[in-house]
Amino acid sequence: MQEKIKSICSKNRIIWVHAVSVGEARVAGILAPLLRKAFPSHALLFSTVTHTGNKIARLIAAENEGVFYLPFDLSFITDRVVNTVKPEIFISIETELWPNLIYSLSKSGARIVLANGRISGRSYPRYKRCKFFISKLLEKFSLILMQSDQDAERIIALGAHKEKVSVTGNIKFDIPLEDCGSKRAELRNKLNLGEKEIFIVAGSTHRGEEDDIIDCFAKLKKEYNNIRLLVAPRHIERAQEIENLLSKYGFKSTKVSLLNLQPAICNLKPVLILDTMGELKSMYCASDIVFVGKSLVRKGGQNPIEPASLGRPVIFGKHMFNFQDAARILLENNAAIDVRDKDGLYSVLKLLIDNPEERKKLGANARQAIDKKSGAAQKTISMILK
Repeated sequence: MQEKIKSICSKNRIIWVHAVSVGEARVAGILAPLLRKAFPSHALLFSTVTHTGNKIARLIAAENEGVFYLPFDLSFITDRVVNTVKPEIFISIETELWPNLIYSLSKSGARIVLANGRISGRSYPRYKRCKFFISKLLEKFSLILMQSDQDAERIIALGAHKEKVSVTGNIKFDIPLEDCGSKRAELRNKLNLGEKEIFIVAGSTHRGEEDDIIDCFAKLKKEYNNIRLLVAPRHIERAQEIENLLSKYGFKSTKVSLLNLQPAICNLKPVLILDTMGELKSMYCASDIVFVGKSLVRKGGQNPIEPASLGRPVIFGKHMFNFQDAARILLENNAAIDVRDKDGLYSVLKLLIDNPEERKKLGANARQAIDKKSGAAQKTISMILK
């Protein structure tokens, strides 16, 4: 392990927070200040699996805290790491079950907490097939905090002790509500967007749906001269692939980042491609309409909460099974629109382009829906303190 991590662990009582990737790391970022306040005598350590999650975790960690990659889940490795870290509390974000790590933590006497837990309809049958094995792991947890009643019922059915399970809500709804205000105007100026131009942002898109998004935009561009599009692929290394795809449709495009954003770069380009991690939220702020990607293909969708919290009108496809609770809440509050296919996406985009009042209403409803559902992070901290 890194010398810095070893030094932190030798001098402090430790709370170890594990977040696999970007989404979980952002949950850890919401919990972190509350954990510091509730446990002032402890230091936080963050582990991740993905490189992008690691980058987010490094932004979250304070100077006296550490970030490292989760070790291989082999017992002789996890034993060594746990003996070095010696965590008093281990918090796993969103149903991460690493068997050897959990057994090593349990042997060490650490309190193991599952926070913001969820079990999607897609993963539940897989878990059920391994129920005997899963139930043995769940026995090791001191506290299991789930996002919804359905998630709680599923994890109890898999063998979790009922008295250890509580429903605390989805921490992702605790995202701060921001008023884009002057930041929006500044960003739109850098993007060379006119006051009456309608900026559509397709966020976290996946291979297989970009064709549909660009095809819709191509049809709309024939009817409306005042629309621009930004495509932000879920995996930024695909930026060149998307640029090639746009060329097939006859669109000139340019890759953009907040670091190199200048009106001259964006000038006269109908389509922009975001090729930098961590900047999508700013682009949402500058947008007029948001499409949340990975949802027109069977990949489970991406988190719609961030654009909703900014008061943007949100559209997503029918495949939102990884964010079904968030999608359901937004739809029930008339705070988002779901579409089944490319034709549905075209119709809804046209509707929102034609109706600024509908865009405004959807955005206002979205902010209210997020605000009503906040509070899960504080509930989580209260349960851990108990």
